[in-house]
Amino acid sequence: MTRGCPAVVGAWLLVAALLAAGCGSRGSPLPPLRIVPATITPVEVTRLGDRVYVEFVAPEEDSDGTTPGDIIRVEVYAVTTQPELRQPRPPVDEDWFDAATLVATFDVEPPDAALSPDDATGVSTLPEDAAEGALAPAPVVAQGDDVTVVERLTPETLVPVIIGEPDDEDEEEDDDEDEPVRQVPRPVVAPPFEPLPIRSYVAVAISSRERMGDPSAIADLPLTDPPAPPSGLPVVTYTEESVDVTWTQPPTFRRPVHVESPEPPLLASRAVLEWPRGSEYAVYDQAAWDPDAERPEPLASPGDEPTLTEDSVVFGETRCYAVRVVDYVGTTPVAGPASLANCVVPVDTFPPAAPTGLIAVADGNGISLVWDPNGEEDLAGYVVLRGTAPDATLQRLSAGPVVATAFQDTRVAPGERYVYRVQALDGSIPPNVSPPSEAVAETAR
Repeated sequence: MTRGCPAVVGAWLLVAALLAAGCGSRGSPLPPLRIVPATITPVEVTRLGDRVYVEFVAPEEDSDGTTPGDIIRVEVYAVTTQPELRQPRPPVDEDWFDAATLVATFDVEPPDAALSPDDATGVSTLPEDAAEGALAPAPVVAQGDDVTVVERLTPETLVPVIIGEPDDEDEEEDDDEDEPVRQVPRPVVAPPFEPLPIRSYVAVAISSRERMGDPSAIADLPLTDPPAPPSGLPVVTYTEESVDVTWTQPPTFRRPVHVESPEPPLLASRAVLEWPRGSEYAVYDQAAWDPDAERPEPLASPGDEPTLTEDSVVFGETRCYAVRVVDYVGTTPVAGPASLANCVVPVDTFPPAAPTGLIAVADGNGISLVWDPNGEEDLAGYVVLRGTAPDATLQRLSAGPVVATAFQDTRVAPGERYVYRVQALDGSIPPNVSPPSEAVAETAR
């Protein structure tokens, strides 16, 4: 009796099972990869008085890493909200953009096609719904360029708005509030501080297909009252080597209070409330910046002392010194408006030091003079003075300044005794003249 047939049937069943396992079931098709401009990061905001400077780098790649990116435009949005205690902040979604204001928009070119300001044909103007007082950056920027957008804060920009519409559950809760509720006594505690309104900024890149990239991370700015500046003009004085700027401390300037802690501490403890940092000063040269185009950088931040010393002087260059007070909201600095600016043009009225080491030696060719060199950087030369003893009324020997530290007086009479002095000149116009050196006398041969 033959038993081969069941073996063949079993083999076919095994092959069919393997084929069935290899095919599997067809799933949902994957959506095509959507390439958009890369996210702009980071976005930094700084407040100086009523101006807010939004700074970032124009993106230069797409979301898949392609460079240069398909990017034709960048838009900057801002919205003012009132944070709620223990409530999550709203996401940057369609409702967020509906509530936000388009602060600025500008064109973006590939790095090798960026236009110079003289050749630019497209002018980036603010849209009709842009915030009042907002200022546009350059008409065209190249991918990878640093960008600064300046927004002027107005009363309208300080008013918080509500993002999104209340949902049905919120409306039902509002209806329930009409019903009488039995009040339960609460423990006596201090009311929580109401959070400050914040103005939030977002930048987003747009492709040639009008596809919007992912928005940047939100850059928040707390809307606190900016600190008042010092009153009056700063007082500016200068010497040959330094400039001193002083001003009057405003009455609202906050100084930290230092309390000596007992040694050792009575009990181990930790702070339950941290006071904000004290106020600080920042000194600016108002003549060096266009505040409507770029964020001014301070010359220095002298801390809480109302004085600044610059260790260098540039004669003939206008400097306009102004002072701002900087307060802190948490770790965020908020600079107030600038004080009145005191503009000065330092003038070099400082003569060189008197030359030293003057020596006179007579020989057959006349009287030779040598002296030590001066060390001033603006030194232009020396003047040699000669007089005849005993009255020694000094007269200038050379028509122009002597560059070397030696001089040969050949117009001498044998047996005559001469007195010499040397003065140094600087390069100012007219030159500043040093006091005369010590006198030396020599008799001609």
